[in-house]
Amino acid sequence: MPGKARVRGEGEEKALRGSSIIYNKWVKPLTPLKAGDLVELESSKGEIIACGVWEEGTPVAVRVFYQGECFHSSAIEALEDLLGEALKAREASGILRSFDSFRLVNSDGDMISGLIVDVYSDVAVIQSSSPAIDRHLGVVVGFLSRELGVKHVYEKSTQRSRLDIGLEPRRRWLRGGKSEVVITEGSARFYVNVVEGQKTGFFLDQRPNRLELSRYVNGGERVLDVFSYTGAFGIHAALAGARQVVFIEEDPKAAAVLVRNLRLNGLNNYRVINKSVWEIEGDVEENAFDVVIVDPPAFIQSGDSESIRKGLRAYRRSYLWSLNRASPNSIVYLSSCSYFMKRDMFLKLVNEVITAKRWRYRLFGSLRGAGPDHTLRGEEHLDYLKGAFLKLDKDGFKR
Repeated sequence: MPGKARVRGEGEEKALRGSSIIYNKWVKPLTPLKAGDLVELESSKGEIIACGVWEEGTPVAVRVFYQGECFHSSAIEALEDLLGEALKAREASGILRSFDSFRLVNSDGDMISGLIVDVYSDVAVIQSSSPAIDRHLGVVVGFLSRELGVKHVYEKSTQRSRLDIGLEPRRRWLRGGKSEVVITEGSARFYVNVVEGQKTGFFLDQRPNRLELSRYVNGGERVLDVFSYTGAFGIHAALAGARQVVFIEEDPKAAAVLVRNLRLNGLNNYRVINKSVWEIEGDVEENAFDVVIVDPPAFIQSGDSESIRKGLRAYRRSYLWSLNRASPNSIVYLSSCSYFMKRDMFLKLVNEVITAKRWRYRLFGSLRGAGPDHTLRGEEHLDYLKGAFLKLDKDGFKR
């Protein structure tokens, strides 16, 4: 049976609005509870308003699964149901029919706050930022094996959200031990190393934008892929018919996988520059590339004014460096994965960088974000990815 806790003040308002995290400053336990126990939250009037799991040793008291009374007898039953609902959502979106890799659980977006699960064929990666979730990782592993045939599960709980609440980072195999797998994305194939790669091994969030990029390559273009990681954007462009792709990637390990990915896809018209953008002088000529992709890391790491100022400066510098190398009538994709770069801030920066050079541009539609497997909910803070496809016109003000 679920335990009981009472929530008050702002926490009560948040619970009633469907928030997935209730902090312990607003909550008082009414029964003995330990991390991972199922718990019902009572309002100040004694009404049950939410059901979730109890947390210990962090600023969070309850991670809410759903509103209203608990209709499960244990956290295990509730978690099994939520995992099943997450899978149904991916089935409904068509992701499972189209791809062999996808995000199965997107934390608050799937009402399982503190949990990320990415699946790469028969390998899965779990990230936990919650002691309550830590207790029930076996449930997740069992679900992956039973419902998706996953044979290898790696826990890579090293993300900032875990460290910020005082939990120790963890890397370990929970099942199997296959660290590398090949996935398919459209006509492209990629090596994914879940142990050595960044994040969970691959950036699944940019998938729809990589596939869209292919539509803007008609054949014969020169393409510049800046901050290319293991080359996914540029490889899609090459397979769509680009004449040459120049990749810029500072990390030597990522650059090595990039070269392997190029060979895996049978490509040979490329150049890989294993340097920081800031170290490259005249060996990447200006006004030379018909398609330019700029997908930098999260330069803004926090919401304080100094971090935002420094981050915007880094984005501005990287965008301008890349745009200077775009041809007069090029296609450009600019991106930011910083949560603290708000959508209006991103659009303002794009406009500022381009119009300061007295160039003209047109956005192709609205801002792009992550794919449908990166589910969101209204109040949660997972809408971090912002991207813009635009048509650049460097001669616009000269006519």
